[in-house]
Amino acid sequence: MQNAPASIQKINENDLKTYLKNVDSIFQSISHRQLGRLFSMRDSYKFVDRLINCFQQKKLSIERNRLQQKELEEKALSSLTEEQQLKEKLTLLISYTKQLKEQVAKEISLKKCQNRRINIMGEINTL
Repeated sequence: MQNAPASIQKINENDLKTYLKNVDSIFQSISHRQLGRLFSMRDSYKFVDRLINCFQQKKLSIERNRLQQKELEEKALSSLTEEQQLKEKLTLLISYTKQLKEQVAKEISLKKCQNRRINIMGEINTL
């Protein structure tokens, strides 16, 4: 340090640490990724073209996803309406099946069992 200029000899350790921190912060801000991209954009048209292509592809994929989302929402809505229609048909079929069960039981009772009460067993009773 004795051979150094007088301005450098006056610097103490704390000042040197602050200078080092300032230099580090400047270096980090310069070497930041976004700043590097900006310099690349300024210097290279190919880089800009690649970025434009990348953004266009992302835009297309976003539009595709929105269309798919709309289609899925429409399918869900149509499925709900179809489900409601099928439930109505199912209740109608269940009522017809119960009526048919009663008619068959009466017919068997009249023809084969001399008007005795008939119970039809099986899964038809679970409806």
